[in-house]
Amino acid sequence: MTSVLGRLRRARFVAAQVTDGGVVLVLCAIVIVVAGSEFVEGRLDLFPASADLTFVAAALGIAAALTALVAARLLGDHRPSWIGAAMLLYGLVVLPNAALLTGEPRTSTNRLASLLLLTVALVIMLVGLRPPARLGGWGGWALLVVGLGLGALLNSAEPTGFTDGLSMTPFSSVVTLVGWTVVAVVFLLDGYRRQSRLRSRLGLGLSVIAVSQLHRQVVPGLPMTNLIYPSLRALGMAIVLLALVQMVLRQVNELQSEYSVQEEELGRATLHLERATLLAAERDHELRNGLAGLAGAAHLLSSRGGGDDAERLRLALLSELGRLRLMLESPLAVQMAATDAEMDATHGEPAEHLLRPLLESLVELQVELPIELEAEADLCAATAPSVTSHIVTNLLANCARHAPGSPVTVRGRPGDGDTVVIEVRDAGPGLPAGAEDRVFERGVHDESAGGSGLGLHISRRMAEQNGGSLQLRTVQDPVGCLAVLTLPSARSRHF
Repeated sequence: MTSVLGRLRRARFVAAQVTDGGVVLVLCAIVIVVAGSEFVEGRLDLFPASADLTFVAAALGIAAALTALVAARLLGDHRPSWIGAAMLLYGLVVLPNAALLTGEPRTSTNRLASLLLLTVALVIMLVGLRPPARLGGWGGWALLVVGLGLGALLNSAEPTGFTDGLSMTPFSSVVTLVGWTVVAVVFLLDGYRRQSRLRSRLGLGLSVIAVSQLHRQVVPGLPMTNLIYPSLRALGMAIVLLALVQMVLRQVNELQSEYSVQEEELGRATLHLERATLLAAERDHELRNGLAGLAGAAHLLSSRGGGDDAERLRLALLSELGRLRLMLESPLAVQMAATDAEMDATHGEPAEHLLRPLLESLVELQVELPIELEAEADLCAATAPSVTSHIVTNLLANCARHAPGSPVTVRGRPGDGDTVVIEVRDAGPGLPAGAEDRVFERGVHDESAGGSGLGLHISRRMAEQNGGSLQLRTVQDPVGCLAVLTLPSARSRHF
């Protein structure tokens, strides 16, 4: 199947080549008939008309150079840039020089300088088919500058016997004819090898220019005695410009198609996001209903008695439910560490609480850690219980993640001034040197231990927004990590 498709594609390309070649032959025939007719020759002054056609070809060459630069930028390909440099040298220097000096006596060095510039332009086009990677898109322009410099030096030199003799030989005509023929054939072969109709059209345009040079050499007389030569040259430049313009238009159409596809994908992504948001809202609604049911079950459990252990379990369960409710109903408030007043207004929590009962309930839930609790009975923090519960739970989770199985000590004590301090210490490896502040940055975590790198970051911001602080450091005897949570004290409100 692949072989059949390949042959079919090649056949279609050959048919397109034949069609383009036929069109070019017809155009050349029309130009030859019209430009060589007695009607045209009898009504035009051939000298200025030939110069005008040369200027037209020069303008087309400059336009082709600019179009090639645009194509290079759109395609992300260096080769059109080289073609642009060659066309600019040919259209901006070589052709205008020939038109301005039509009918004027020219020195041998001037003729050789024009031949040198033309040769440089042809070399740039040939090299541009496979430009060296190191030269990139600017290699052709560097050769253009070098050619201009050499041409200027040669043009300013005094004619010698050697230059006079060389200019009188067919050397200049042979180089010009062979050069254009080689460039045209190479471009046609490149287009066929790549099966690119646009590249083949470039070759066809260059072939017309080569034919014009052949006509100049075959037909006797000076070039300005008829209009066929300059007319064919202008036609060839027009075909080159048309091929480059089509190359640009095709790339623009492809970019527009890609943009349309991206717009469609963005629209589908937006639709999926809206659906996901709706599903998330429904999920959150059901989770809130479930949390409300669990809270009711906890209250019902406490109403049936069960002693001190059941009461502590109930308080611990209610604390965790409150923390989960805070994360569910206001996740941004948790991540951005909302103020106490905002959380109190949202969740109806008291703005102060006793530390020991809360710490006991949190310790009760940590069945994986051997925890020793030390806390004075009358310590009271001026924060919402869910805030303290969230921070301490994160600290205990870090102990379980980074020091699994090691003994943990949770201590509540009065701080300096109107503060209370909660210390959580494990017997793990401690913090890496110099990481005391870095561990609080968002996303920083130990890959081997897991986690997301958000817990400590959120905990510190919650502590700071509630008037406290959170610090981590490595301690000795025994080695471990010590987390110090400082919160404002509410003791003055009770005594």
